[in-house]
Amino acid sequence: MNLSVGVGAAVRRSVTLHSLPPAMPNLASAYRRDRYNLLRDDIVTIESDTCAIADVIRG
Repeated sequence: MNLSVGVGAAVRRSVTLHSLPPAMPNLASAYRRDRYNLLRDDIVTIESDTCAIADVIRG
């Protein structure tokens, strides 16, 4: 994945996004509609409706 990693940065729609594991949205409702991709050791959550980075969970 070749992108600028920072909250609010746009993600190209061609990037493959994955559904979050079922437990994740249950733990944090803010992630309910987000998808994710791995970038090196980081989990990058992406807002489904805007394709913008919602959060970067550092690994």
